[in-house]
Order: sequence, then structure tokens, then C-alpha cells
Amino acid sequence: MLSACNTAAGDKPGAEALSGLARSFFYAGARSLLVSHWSVNSEAAVTLTTGTFAKLAANKDMSKAEALRETMLAIIDDSADRSDAHPSYWAPFSIIGYGGSHQ
Repeated sequence: MLSACNTAAGDKPGAEALSGLARSFFYAGARSLLVSHWSVNSEAAVTLTTGTFAKLAANKDMSKAEALRETMLAIIDDSADRSDAHPSYWAPFSIIGYGGSHQ
């Protein structure tokens, strides 16, 4: 697991997506990555990553994409701070590569 902002972006302005850090992990053998598409709120990154991994640990048959989706929905529905429900908080994150179950 790697956590950094804008990990789906290219390595320089105008570069194709995933030409930077994320592509390096695919070359190294990673099958899937949880990436962000822009600078993110640090609390959102913690909530999304820990929530996603908790869902995967609790349900071995759940796909990575479904675990992320359910975590996003939980943030939207259960947030004490309604600004967390805004897409700018949770939407920069996506699974790329193999989003199926983690078995």
C-alpha cells in the first residue's frame, strides 16, 4: 500500500496518465492500485484506505472496487461533517488494474 496525492497523474505536465509513480508499481508487478486523481484531504485518504481494507478483511469475496464503493457510500451517508459528503472529499480515489476480489 502506497499513499500519496495525485498518484494517477503523469510524471510531468501533459504526460499520459499513469506515467509516473503508479506505472512504476505496475512494472514492478502490482496487479491493482488505489490511486488519487488530484490532491486529497489527508483525513479523506486515511478514511478511504482504512475503510476499504477493513471491508476487504471482513469479506474475503468482496472485490476491491466494491470495497472502495461501499466505503465512499458510507462517507456520504454517515458523515458527521456534511462537507465530507461532497465529491471533492471522496471522489479523487479509484481502483486501477485488477479490481476483483483480493484472493
